[in-house]
Amino acid sequence: MASNRLEDLNDMLFNQLVRLDKDDINDDDLKKEINRSQAMTGVAHTIIDNARVVLSAAKFMDNRIDFNSELPHMMGIEAPHDSKK
Repeated sequence: MASNRLEDLNDMLFNQLVRLDKDDINDDDLKKEINRSQAMTGVAHTIIDNARVVLSAAKFMDNRIDFNSELPHMMGIEAPHDSKK
Protein backbone atom coordinates (compact mmCIF):
# COMPACT_ATOMS: atom_id res chain seq x y z
CA MET A 1 0.00 0.00 0.00
CA ALA A 2 1.34 3.40 -0.95
CA SER A 3 2.04 6.04 1.64
CA ASN A 4 1.33 9.75 1.45
CA ARG A 5 4.85 10.95 2.20
CA LEU A 6 7.20 12.39 -0.41
CA GLU A 7 9.98 10.29 1.11
CA ASP A 8 8.03 7.14 0.18
CA LEU A 9 7.48 8.47 -3.34
CA ASN A 10 11.22 9.00 -3.64
CA ASP A 11 11.84 5.40 -2.52
CA MET A 12 9.31 4.08 -5.02
CA LEU A 13 10.94 5.99 -7.88
CA PHE A 14 14.41 4.72 -6.96
CA ASN A 15 13.07 1.17 -6.71
CA GLN A 16 11.63 1.56 -10.20
CA LEU A 17 15.02 2.75 -11.42
CA VAL A 18 16.59 -0.41 -9.97
CA ARG A 19 14.06 -2.56 -11.87
CA LEU A 20 14.88 -0.73 -15.09
CA ASP A 21 18.61 -1.21 -14.54
CA LYS A 22 18.50 -5.02 -14.37
CA ASP A 23 20.92 -6.57 -16.85
CA ASP A 24 18.97 -9.81 -17.15
CA ILE A 25 15.57 -8.31 -17.98
CA ASN A 26 14.01 -9.59 -21.22
CA ASP A 27 12.57 -7.26 -23.85
CA ASP A 28 8.92 -7.86 -22.91
CA ASP A 29 9.54 -7.25 -19.22
CA LEU A 30 11.62 -4.18 -20.04
CA LYS A 31 8.75 -2.75 -22.09
CA LYS A 32 6.38 -3.37 -19.17
CA GLU A 33 8.78 -1.64 -16.76
CA ILE A 34 9.16 1.30 -19.12
CA ASN A 35 5.37 1.67 -19.32
CA ARG A 36 5.15 1.41 -15.54
CA SER A 37 7.90 4.01 -15.18
CA GLN A 38 6.11 6.43 -17.49
CA ALA A 39 2.88 6.04 -15.52
CA MET A 40 4.69 6.45 -12.20
CA THR A 41 6.50 9.52 -13.48
CA GLY A 42 3.24 11.16 -14.52
CA VAL A 43 1.63 10.56 -11.15
CA ALA A 44 4.81 11.58 -9.32
CA HIS A 45 4.90 14.91 -11.17
CA THR A 46 1.31 15.59 -10.14
CA ILE A 47 2.04 14.72 -6.51
CA ILE A 48 5.14 16.92 -6.47
CA ASP A 49 3.28 19.82 -8.11
CA ASN A 50 0.55 19.49 -5.49
CA ALA A 51 3.13 19.47 -2.68
CA ARG A 52 4.70 22.59 -4.19
CA VAL A 53 1.32 24.38 -4.05
CA VAL A 54 0.76 23.33 -0.44
CA LEU A 55 4.24 24.51 0.51
CA SER A 56 3.65 27.86 -1.21
CA ALA A 57 0.38 28.25 0.67
CA ALA A 58 2.07 27.46 3.98
CA LYS A 59 4.77 30.04 3.24
CA PHE A 60 2.07 32.58 2.41
CA MET A 61 0.36 31.93 5.73
CA ASP A 62 3.65 32.29 7.63
CA ASN A 63 4.68 35.49 5.85
CA ARG A 64 1.36 37.30 5.58
CA ILE A 65 1.22 40.86 6.81
CA ASP A 66 -2.55 40.99 7.22
CA PHE A 67 -3.44 38.20 9.63
CA ASN A 68 -7.03 38.38 8.43
CA SER A 69 -5.85 36.98 5.08
CA GLU A 70 -7.07 33.46 4.58
CA LEU A 71 -6.58 30.77 2.01
CA PRO A 72 -9.52 28.95 0.46
CA HIS A 73 -10.80 26.17 2.72
CA MET A 74 -9.79 23.53 0.15
CA MET A 75 -6.12 24.19 0.93
CA GLY A 76 -6.57 22.88 4.45
CA ILE A 77 -3.79 25.09 5.78
CA GLU A 78 -4.01 27.38 8.75
CA ALA A 79 -1.29 29.44 10.35
CA PRO A 80 -0.32 28.06 13.79
CA HIS A 81 -2.02 30.91 15.67
CA ASP A 82 -5.22 30.54 13.58
CA SER A 83 -5.96 27.15 15.12
CA LYS A 84 -6.02 28.71 18.60
CA LYS A 85 -9.08 30.85 17.80
